[in-house]
Amino acid sequence: MNVVYKKWNPDDKLEEVQAKIYTDVSGLPARAEEIKPRNIQRGEDSTRYALTKDGEPLAYVTSWIDDENPTEGGIGYPWSMKDCPEEAKLKIFDELFTHLKEEKKLKEINTGIVLGSKIAKDQYKFFKERGFEEYERAYRYTKDIDVEKLASKKLEGKHAELKSKIATKDDVDALIEVSQSDPQLRRAFPDEEQWRNYFENRVMAQGNAIMLLDGDKVVAASAALKLAPDGVFLFGDEERMLMRFTAIRPGYRYAWKRLAVEIAKDVKKSGIKDIPLRVGFGFSSDAAVATGIAGLDADLEEFEIFMKYKVK
Repeated sequence: MNVVYKKWNPDDKLEEVQAKIYTDVSGLPARAEEIKPRNIQRGEDSTRYALTKDGEPLAYVTSWIDDENPTEGGIGYPWSMKDCPEEAKLKIFDELFTHLKEEKKLKEINTGIVLGSKIAKDQYKFFKERGFEEYERAYRYTKDIDVEKLASKKLEGKHAELKSKIATKDDVDALIEVSQSDPQLRRAFPDEEQWRNYFENRVMAQGNAIMLLDGDKVVAASAALKLAPDGVFLFGDEERMLMRFTAIRPGYRYAWKRLAVEIAKDVKKSGIKDIPLRVGFGFSSDAAVATGIAGLDADLEEFEIFMKYKVK
């Protein structure tokens, strides 16, 4: 097979190639419109492709460098279609791996393996054979809440003093600002353009974002989203309502409970009562007991393995 090798170029629509390969091979969703700005930020040398001479997708691999520590970065798995020659897949990975070690002079190279991937075991074996060692795993603790019961919950005191407002298109700047103030959320998108695209073209398209205000200051925001299990944001086999983003301004931790109640009210108002609202939070741990508990407790989900290669 004649294989064509390319580096990232924003004019070649390679983000579509990347999304197709990842979705087909992993079984997990990928959005080309999210890939493109991320690859632009990472730079031309950070993502490489193998294509047929007709431009059909064969394989790709991507990498990144830590914004706050340029001696640390990461590399992804070389995702490849079934008809991709093994040597093409290994070529783009080996060249990018060498580039990170020798030209970028990284001291640590990380990778992550999403356990919902159809080939997670193959990915783990691939990196293990190349000197990567596991150092921790990511978990998500979730709880399903009855929408009708939550919507009827009465909150008093400082909770009740906050004002609730349905966001309009004129509030996009306020939604971006409160989201970027939240330490847990501020790095969700790498630049202003992606934040604006997310709120203008996705959240506001549904039109149900809720903001909480302390006086004139927006202190919290979220929006309900009905989602079918996708192996990334929702496991299991049944639809759930999710809080698609949760922004809490520092100093207003208590606002989350009021926000959840307002989201439940909005869901109930839309006529959805029989689908629970799933809420939760994530954390990482290197404890073996965390894996054990995740296997026993349906509310605790183990969803990603982190591995690290130390450059000698």
